[in-house]
Amino acid sequence: MAPPKSPNDRQQKLVDELFDTQATYWRDTYKERDISGIIYQRRQAVALQYVDGLSLPRTARVLEIGCGAGFMTAALARRGFLIEAIDHAQAMVDLTLEHARQKGIVNQIRACTGDIHELSYESQSFDLIVALGVIPWLHDFKKALSEIIRVAKPGGFIVLTMDNASRATTLLDPKTFPPVARIRWLVRRKLERAGLLSSWNPWINAPPYSQHSPKEFNKSLCDAGLTVMKSTSVGFGPFTFFGNRLFSDSVGIKIHQKLQEYADSGYSFFRSTGSQYIVLATKKSLKPIP
Repeated sequence: MAPPKSPNDRQQKLVDELFDTQATYWRDTYKERDISGIIYQRRQAVALQYVDGLSLPRTARVLEIGCGAGFMTAALARRGFLIEAIDHAQAMVDLTLEHARQKGIVNQIRACTGDIHELSYESQSFDLIVALGVIPWLHDFKKALSEIIRVAKPGGFIVLTMDNASRATTLLDPKTFPPVARIRWLVRRKLERAGLLSSWNPWINAPPYSQHSPKEFNKSLCDAGLTVMKSTSVGFGPFTFFGNRLFSDSVGIKIHQKLQEYADSGYSFFRSTGSQYIVLATKKSLKPIP
C-alpha cells in the first residue's frame, strides 16, 4: 500500500492540475490587450530590462524556472542565450517547445519538467536564473530559494517575482482588505481542515498560493545570502469592490497606466504597491582564501 500523500504533495498536485488545464489561458494572456494581459506583459518587460542591464555574454548559462507558455524563454533565446527551461506542469513544457518551434529557436532551448524544490543541476551551474510567477505557488519557499541559490554561480544573478500582499488593489475592496482577508483566510483554513469546505474550485478558489510584502520578501532574500540590486512593482488593477470590478477594461487600463507612470518615476508608495513585485538579486561571491 502506498503511503498517504503529504500536504505538500497534495498541494503540488492541485497546482499541476491548475496549470495543465489552464495552459492555453497563459498562452493567450501574453497576447491579450486587456488589463491582465498588459500587466503580465509589463512584468516580463521589466524582467527583461533587468537582464539586459547585466550585459551578460552569450556564453552565460541561463535557467528559467516556471517557463509557462514559453514567452520569456523565447525572449531570452532571442538575446543569444542557450536556455535550460523547466516547469512542473507538462502542458506548460509542451507549450514552451511549441512556441520555440514556431519562432525557430528550438535549438537554443532545452525544456523539460522539473521541480524547483529539488533542482537536478549541479551546484554553481548558472550565471542567470529567472523565475516569473513561480513563488506564489510553492509549498516550501525556503527550500526552493535554497535550491536556486545552490545552482547559481557565485556572483550570478537571479530575477524573481512574487504576488504583492501590499498591492493597491486590495485597499479599496472590503473583501480583500488585508486585515479582513486574513480573518477570512483563517476561517476558510479551519473549515477546510474540518472537511466542511473543499480546497479546490477551479480558478476562483485555486490551490493555496502565497503573497509577501516587498519588505518581507527582500528580507527573506537577504537572509538567504542574496543581495537585492533592483526592485519595483508593476500592475495596478483591476480595482474591485466586494469582488466586482469598479471600472471597464478601457478605463481600468488608463488608471493602471497612470499609476504605473508614478511607480516608474520613483514614487515610493507606487513602487511598492503594484500587484507584481520584481527583484533583481545577486549571489554573493565566495570570499577569497587568505
